[in-house]
Amino acid sequence: MITHQLIERIEGEAVIDFRSDKDGRIEEANIRFLHFRGMEAILEGRNALDALVITPRVCGICGHSHLIAAVRMLENAYAAAGASVKITPKAHSIREITRVCEVIQNHIKWLYLVMLHESGKLLGTEPSVALKALYVSSQVNQLCALFSGQWPHSSYALPGGVTCDPTHIEVMQALKILSDVESFMAQEVLGCSSEMFESRMSREFLLSLKGDFGTLLRNFENLDLLDSGKSYGRFLVLGEEKTAIMNNIRSASDIGLVSEDDSQTFAQGGSTYAKNALYNGEFYETGPLSRSIVTKRPGVTNLYQHCGDTALTRIAARVDEMVYLVAYVRELLTSLDLSEPSFIAPSAIESISAEGIGIVEAPRGSLIHRATMEKGKITAYSIITPTQWNLGNGTPEIPGIAQKAMIGAESSAKASLIFRTFDVCSVCTTH
Repeated sequence: MITHQLIERIEGEAVIDFRSDKDGRIEEANIRFLHFRGMEAILEGRNALDALVITPRVCGICGHSHLIAAVRMLENAYAAAGASVKITPKAHSIREITRVCEVIQNHIKWLYLVMLHESGKLLGTEPSVALKALYVSSQVNQLCALFSGQWPHSSYALPGGVTCDPTHIEVMQALKILSDVESFMAQEVLGCSSEMFESRMSREFLLSLKGDFGTLLRNFENLDLLDSGKSYGRFLVLGEEKTAIMNNIRSASDIGLVSEDDSQTFAQGGSTYAKNALYNGEFYETGPLSRSIVTKRPGVTNLYQHCGDTALTRIAARVDEMVYLVAYVRELLTSLDLSEPSFIAPSAIESISAEGIGIVEAPRGSLIHRATMEKGKITAYSIITPTQWNLGNGTPEIPGIAQKAMIGAESSAKASLIFRTFDVCSVCTTH
């Protein structure tokens, strides 16, 4: 039996074509992204600095990640051309604060606006938590905007640093907002302190949590989905940690092994605009679970060792990352040296002819911006987004990460919920 499922309540839209047996169990899932935006083509022929204005508009959720990837790409091109670009620790920390705030607000929206609603809908108990989520995510965005000037679509980072020059008052405002977010995490998301959460992470403890995260996990337990969603157990981080894991064997990740596959796209007679992103010719998972396994976050690592890459582990990794990153923002704010310059001007972009690569760990995984330029003009631009890794559309014989995770689900509705554990985004996927 063939069924078609439109996936909404995400950034953009996606369609999944399910093939199931006579009992409704999923045997095959074909993922389709049906919108084309042409962002890469728009950048060709433009001044390279235009990428700092255009690429944040690739996505309305993770525009900062695209901005930071673009500015890293430009700085890498400067280095490739033999030109020096200096970044102060202050500028680096401010970039990190804004990038991390974006990850935190994304995870909050995913938990409250998607997962709690969709799992509750299947149980007939859809909760009223949207206003709660929107309030706290707006608080995180206000913190971000203290440094970036606005959210979303900021262009405050540029080669050599950032355009903002925060004062002590703005740092204190940021710390006040962060305290409110920390209270929300403890009281609403977890129902316990972050210290208790991180030290006692086990299946039994997580299911006993009184907060909204515990409610989500109990929803999955009632739907018999906690142990579902297993994929290949291959993990990839191309950002700072630079690690690939296959068959529990670690190796340093190599950007040279990254490739795109367009065999499933409309250009090749397929049914999607999204290309697949591959590492060494294979599908690899990126995102919070990959980052947790690579950095050996103790709670998530323990869950993975006992449960594998199940829905339970994947959901827990995203919430655990949210908690960890809130503490990281506090560390960055309290260590800012405001006496340092925010910006050190490099040579003119018109003097640069080179290729540059910028890599960022975005909310959903590894994001890559690659461009070549001649005398400061972009001649080619390529973006590989996290969704291309996790939601790649393979074949029945070699399914992509999310495709494999959905196979065996009892129904298309349950398979769609498993699909959402990967934090689906489509607008940044289709260029």
